[in-house]
Amino acid sequence: MPLGRFGSFRLRTTRREAEVEPARAPEPSNRPLLVAGFGNPDDQYARTRHNVGAWCLALLARRHGVELKREGRVSSARVDLGGHALHLARARSYYNEAGGPLVQELRRLKGHPTQLLVLLDDLDLPVGQVRMRTSGGTGGNNGMKSISNALGTQEFARIRIGIDRPYDHGAPVRDPERVAAWVLASPTGEERRALEAALERVADAVELAATEGYEAAMRFLHQEPGAPAPPPTAPTA
Repeated sequence: MPLGRFGSFRLRTTRREAEVEPARAPEPSNRPLLVAGFGNPDDQYARTRHNVGAWCLALLARRHGVELKREGRVSSARVDLGGHALHLARARSYYNEAGGPLVQELRRLKGHPTQLLVLLDDLDLPVGQVRMRTSGGTGGNNGMKSISNALGTQEFARIRIGIDRPYDHGAPVRDPERVAAWVLASPTGEERRALEAALERVADAVELAATEGYEAAMRFLHQEPGAPAPPPTAPTA
């Protein structure tokens, strides 16, 4: 039987779809992509010792003329330092639950755990003393536990800012209720001045980490206070 108007019909061959390369996993880095400042979100906690990480994040935002804006579960902003993108973020959840939102933000940025730098308070350092490491334990800090659990690793950078702890006749207090009251109280005027000076050094170190790497930041941060800061970076939005 003649095929009539279907005489020119040909079977269509399936075109081979282009092969799609699997997404590459983020690679380790010696510079931060995301800087996270610990703190509680409500105004009643804004000036407390537990929020010094958030204070430092706010200082960095002021230095570079940006504003932390709500983006999902975090408040965040981006700055550019010497051609390197640096994202600032604080969780909109409470301190002890910060891990989920911050790790979600790191993954949104397609960052490796080594590209996360956390700023937090530390009860076991004198007021204003700072320490930086690129990995390590949580030190019993519930916010750090939250991040390490969400990341599945403790291989992320952190800068601890000393707030000290209460004492009884020279003996450090470890009672959980008294410690909680201490961290959720405002520092004295003298302590605040020491912390503000420390935060300037920490902000310098964060900028140095972004432009020259973690090792350079640690060398700077662990030298004696009063040593020259690195050359200032021009603020950019």
